[in-house]
Amino acid sequence: MKQNLLLDAGVSLEKEHLIAKKKERNVEIKHYVLKEQDEKIYRNRKGDYFTLTFDDQVIYENPRTLEKVFQKTFKTFLSKYHKGNTILFIGLGNSSILGDSFGTQVLNKLIATNQYNDFLTIPKVALFAPETTNKTGISSFRLIEMVVKDLQPDVIILLDSFVTNQSKYLNRTLEINDCGMIFADQLRSNKTISFQTFQIPVLSIGFPTLLKLHKTYLSKYTLEEDLEIISSLVAHSINHILMS
Repeated sequence: MKQNLLLDAGVSLEKEHLIAKKKERNVEIKHYVLKEQDEKIYRNRKGDYFTLTFDDQVIYENPRTLEKVFQKTFKTFLSKYHKGNTILFIGLGNSSILGDSFGTQVLNKLIATNQYNDFLTIPKVALFAPETTNKTGISSFRLIEMVVKDLQPDVIILLDSFVTNQSKYLNRTLEINDCGMIFADQLRSNKTISFQTFQIPVLSIGFPTLLKLHKTYLSKYTLEEDLEIISSLVAHSINHILMS
């Protein structure tokens, strides 16, 4: 079980929680805000959500357009939380399974700088991929907890594959939020990566790679190509923001 895309919530979400909406070169940008009383209704945590939706033409013919929009959106969002210390990027999922590898694919393209001392003026960036409990035999949450306690970062940024129940969003949406996440293998214990858990801001970047129909999960035949384009685009944008 993976985190669901907020856009799956439907019409009531548009009517009651849409704060802003605009379109830039075939990329639709929406900003939603959920409050605490909305959590049970939408099964998503309170906070800010930005969604970027796009079509085949954007991803295959003009990905640079999407990159610019993502970069501007994420840069503005990050500036609210990053205060100058270490940023911890966590690539969630299983790198051996294509539909669960968005987080690790982005992570592999990011530039780590936390290993350097204080002679650099660029932000200190740490990267961590806990993989899945089924793959390592160790609780992913426990591994992240240890890394967070050791680094004490300014902000945690989660990268993960999402699930959608609407085919129009499959491989054609990016979601950025500040709400944290519950691991699939921690649902019973309700352990979350969130501000409430660590007292550190937690942002998420999600890309829906699986379509849920009843109890079946499906992926697009273009998934491998789409993942390469989007993971490169997201990583390049982040590297540019942090290194410039």
